[in-house]
Amino acid sequence: MVNNNTSIPENLKEVMFEGPVPGQSLTNDPDSRYKWEQPPQFTSLKEAREQVFFSLTDPSKLGSVQTLMSNGVSINTIAETVLVQSFREGKINPDMLLNLMEPTMVILLAIAEKSGIRPIVESDDEGIDFQDTEEEMTIEEPLIKDSYEKNNSVINDLANQHLEELFLEQSSLIQSTEYFWGKDAPNNNRTASKLKFVSMSNKEKFINAEDSLDNSSNFFINVIGPKKRLDQLGLDIGDKIQANSIKGSKNIDSGLNETKKNLKNFINDYEALGNSKEDLFKKSEDEAILQIQQGMSFFEITNVDQLNEFIDGSEEKIENKNLELVISGYFEAIDQNELFGYYDEIFLPPSPCMTCQLPLVLAMSQEDYFNYLEPLTKGLPVRAWWYLDIEYSKLTENISKNYLEKINNFENNMLISFPQASVLTQLDRVTENTNKEMNFVRAPVLIIFSLLGIFSSTLLIMFSYLINQERREEINYLFLRGVSKLGVVKYFIYEWIFFGIPIMIVAPLISNFTIKTVISNYLNIDSRGIELFYVNINSILISISFLILASLFSFIFYVSLNNQLINSKRLSMVVSKFKANIFTKYFLDIFLGIGAILIFFELRMRVISSLGENNSLSQFTFLLIPSALMIFLSMLFIRIFPMMLNILDVLGRIAFTPIYLSSKKLSKNSSWYMWFFLIISLGISSFIVISSMQTSLEKSKKDKSSFITMSDFRISESSPFGIEDEYIQGLSIQEGVQKVGKMNSLTGNTGTTGVGTESQLLGIDKNLVDITWSRDDFFGESKSSIFSKWSNQSYDPGLLIQENVFKINIKNYANKELEDSFLWAVIKGSDGRITALSLGPIESKKWTTNSVELKNIKFPARLIAIEVYEPSSEDNSKPFELNLNTIEFFDSNNNSLNITAFNDSLNWIELPTSEGFDTTINYNPDGLVLNLGNGSTKGIRGMFLSNYNDGIPVIVNQEFITSSEIEVGEKFIFNASGSYIPMKIEKKINYFSGTSEKYDSFLLADLRLLKNYMELTKLQSFRPNELVVLIEDGFQADSSKYIIENFPLSTIKDKSLIEQNSLVTPIAVISWKGISIISLWAFVMLISIGFIGFYIANEIQSSQDNAINDAIGISPLSRYIMSFFEYGVVIITAILIGLFTGVIISRILNQLVMTLDISTKTSFPETLVISWIYVIVAISILSILYFICSTFFSLISTRINVSESIKKAS
Repeated sequence: MVNNNTSIPENLKEVMFEGPVPGQSLTNDPDSRYKWEQPPQFTSLKEAREQVFFSLTDPSKLGSVQTLMSNGVSINTIAETVLVQSFREGKINPDMLLNLMEPTMVILLAIAEKSGIRPIVESDDEGIDFQDTEEEMTIEEPLIKDSYEKNNSVINDLANQHLEELFLEQSSLIQSTEYFWGKDAPNNNRTASKLKFVSMSNKEKFINAEDSLDNSSNFFINVIGPKKRLDQLGLDIGDKIQANSIKGSKNIDSGLNETKKNLKNFINDYEALGNSKEDLFKKSEDEAILQIQQGMSFFEITNVDQLNEFIDGSEEKIENKNLELVISGYFEAIDQNELFGYYDEIFLPPSPCMTCQLPLVLAMSQEDYFNYLEPLTKGLPVRAWWYLDIEYSKLTENISKNYLEKINNFENNMLISFPQASVLTQLDRVTENTNKEMNFVRAPVLIIFSLLGIFSSTLLIMFSYLINQERREEINYLFLRGVSKLGVVKYFIYEWIFFGIPIMIVAPLISNFTIKTVISNYLNIDSRGIELFYVNINSILISISFLILASLFSFIFYVSLNNQLINSKRLSMVVSKFKANIFTKYFLDIFLGIGAILIFFELRMRVISSLGENNSLSQFTFLLIPSALMIFLSMLFIRIFPMMLNILDVLGRIAFTPIYLSSKKLSKNSSWYMWFFLIISLGISSFIVISSMQTSLEKSKKDKSSFITMSDFRISESSPFGIEDEYIQGLSIQEGVQKVGKMNSLTGNTGTTGVGTESQLLGIDKNLVDITWSRDDFFGESKSSIFSKWSNQSYDPGLLIQENVFKINIKNYANKELEDSFLWAVIKGSDGRITALSLGPIESKKWTTNSVELKNIKFPARLIAIEVYEPSSEDNSKPFELNLNTIEFFDSNNNSLNITAFNDSLNWIELPTSEGFDTTINYNPDGLVLNLGNGSTKGIRGMFLSNYNDGIPVIVNQEFITSSEIEVGEKFIFNASGSYIPMKIEKKINYFSGTSEKYDSFLLADLRLLKNYMELTKLQSFRPNELVVLIEDGFQADSSKYIIENFPLSTIKDKSLIEQNSLVTPIAVISWKGISIISLWAFVMLISIGFIGFYIANEIQSSQDNAINDAIGISPLSRYIMSFFEYGVVIITAILIGLFTGVIISRILNQLVMTLDISTKTSFPETLVISWIYVIVAISILSILYFICSTFFSLISTRINVSESIKKAS
């Protein structure tokens, strides 16, 4: 909301108005100009913006900024004050001041949001809010009852017209201009408490009011106030106060007299032109007349007599009367009020300035509001809100309606009717979220339905093919008697309708019974709402359509696959072979397979792009994706299955006779057995997909939320200064906090040029390693082995400096004359503070002694680095050799305490520079020779003490090795945060929790080692910017509250909240589970039907072959073997290929479905959890059917009469 009356605190006034007097710069000495008269310190907008950010987030200043915002100082005022001060200090110029205004306000808004402060922004905009189940409209308009009621009617009509059944009820709230108030008389002091009145049409929707004073006096206006503010101002129920408008009543006399004077002058001029006063009330198109008529309407002047009375009235009749009020009760906020979080802003506004008293807001009835306030401040703008109650449940009851479009149309028409208003809504977001949720819940259901449809169609085609093989003579007779192909098609359709009608009647009953059984027995949910004999008209229409399409579909496929319709021959064991069908003969299977896989990739890209572009996704997308995959698999199997049988035929030649004959039969009739193979392989693939869908999505939700938060909570600090130790310690000792892990997240590139492999660098401590969530596939070996070198022990390399050391001497010289090259000793105090002490310029005179006193150092300290500083650009430093002999420590009396030689007993390591590893160290009898090249880090070169000769050991992922071409064991430089960090790859892993999806590659380093190096190069504290917290069960709520209160500027990720916001809801899981159970049993039945059906058809077709086998003397045992081998080869091959393809398709489909859940978007693959118990049951059923059917039909084949079979065949 808007606050244009904010006073500027006195301390800010001193800063803003303490400038020079006009002309002062003309009399000053030109050589001693003010800083703002000199060239600015920052010429880059980016650098200046960073300086502003660091200044505002500096812990020493942050509290003051938060205090100002809490006291009602506007964001605009604070930003302007900060930037003007920067201009006065010579940091920026006036143009940059203007350009920095908006970024500075954004920074302040972020601070306010993180601090829980409602910021005040000076603006001319108004607003309308839509949120959750309501809409709010805010308009600033004159305080006229007619105008208010007209707006009521317009808004109500628009809501009924565009929102239709969504719209329930309209409520409103009016807020007046400011008033002076006081107990005896209105206090018009500048810092006194101001008063505003509000009136609500349905106050029970906004507040919980308690009226305890029964006052029906005509002399006082009953008002109620917020209990908290009444207590703050010392007001009680029954107190009487007086009020008068700041803008209206104080100057109403002079304003009204001026209006009368102007109107009189106009009428005199008007009558001088020959017109009369009566003409002023006639219809006119003259703009001046229209304005006069509007003014008279405002003062309710409708005739000449009222006009004369108005302009001739005496000024003494105008009264300047105060409002006399009595506080008759109080009110408090209700939990579910309809003020969209604006309760405090409307009823408990903050003080407008640091010295001002708290303002008061009182509520009165609308009747009193217009009776008493309208005459007093008539025509002055007031603020009005309209709240529209929305039936939220409608958004989910009828998902086919585009409510988002209705809401947008309402908003557009509102802005047309009220151009000065704006609409703030969350209903569009609710609708979008509802659509996303429904798309997500529908996706697995559509996948299952698609798999069932494809498999049922395949089974349908197979039976059509098998049955028509038996009906060839019948169809031949139809063709010979002159029946056309169209007639044959009709013949098929009539058959399907005849058999389909009973199926249509029985199917809904079976379906309802199955659903009722699953819901009550498997899901343990009350199923009384499901009627056994309930049939939906839409279901009947779908069934009829599917029946007709299925009959056409099966016949068309039969004709295309069986080009031997007329005069076709039976199966032959050796001599006969089916001719190639149309699909394989004209390569239609290849074209169809390529088309299917292209459609799959297109649909997959649509799913992915819909997330990035926030586009709506068609509900049929997930119906087509599995269909495309299954069609591709079918076409692939049609091609590879005959090849597999040909290979078997070659191998069968070396086997004994029954195996050879079976192999030959399979290879010669591969098109026939292909159906059996398709039914089993596609069935097993679909079975695995369905059995993995619900469990995989549920597991992926938990895994991904754990991956994001790494443990129970993840705290990411927005300040570049990191998280201070006192906050970490305070969190660690909280009840329920088991362990706190520290992490510093950086980004950078390999090499020194800034164009190397961009990666994320995570400095993590041992605690974080222990508590972070991981999975077996994250590491190639055990987690403890990967992080065996991580430790919680302090890492403090360097030469120990005791408390009695006062001065350091270093004997050194350079091999050439130098200018502006200085010798530095980097000291780390026991308080963690890093100090670079300059020992003076480096000289070429042999064994020059450079000295420095240790001031402001916290002992015991350590000397951690020797550096050379030269003020130059990074690649233009002067190369030379620095010879170092000894370091000598002295006390305050100049007594030598210790001498340390520069030799190989200390582990000195070269600092990398912008030129890479261009600094080298050599040892000689005199000490150490430091060879410095052209490169530097902002002018700094040198060496440091470390326990790691090759750099900081890091763990990387495979993507880092691939993109950077740096192998395990190799040394390299990583450029992060302005430092060139030497590193060596120790091990590689696959994934690690908490890594960002923005970067494909990452590095993990021990936080202790990274902290030590970054501090000695950046010369400032290197604190963790992220914390990971492990919480005991039962302490989640308390820990969350503590973290939110104590880390106000941090981004907090709560694993339980992420899981709660995930689209994988309990309702969705139950729905998927129920549908999966029904579908799995349906697949078992369909596979079994197809299995047995093929056995029967195959034995009928093979009757002649069995008779011939018996005639040529093949024994019953051999025929048993042939039967078991013949079916066993197809079944085993189909199951193995079905398992393999099922796992692949499951992973693909689960990944696509899970991408719809943006709340758990991560960089590691989705979890695939297959309910193998269901798969094992299905395979067991197939195995039992295999043994029963093979035994039964083999037994029948051995009882066949040879002569009758041959006679029947002929």
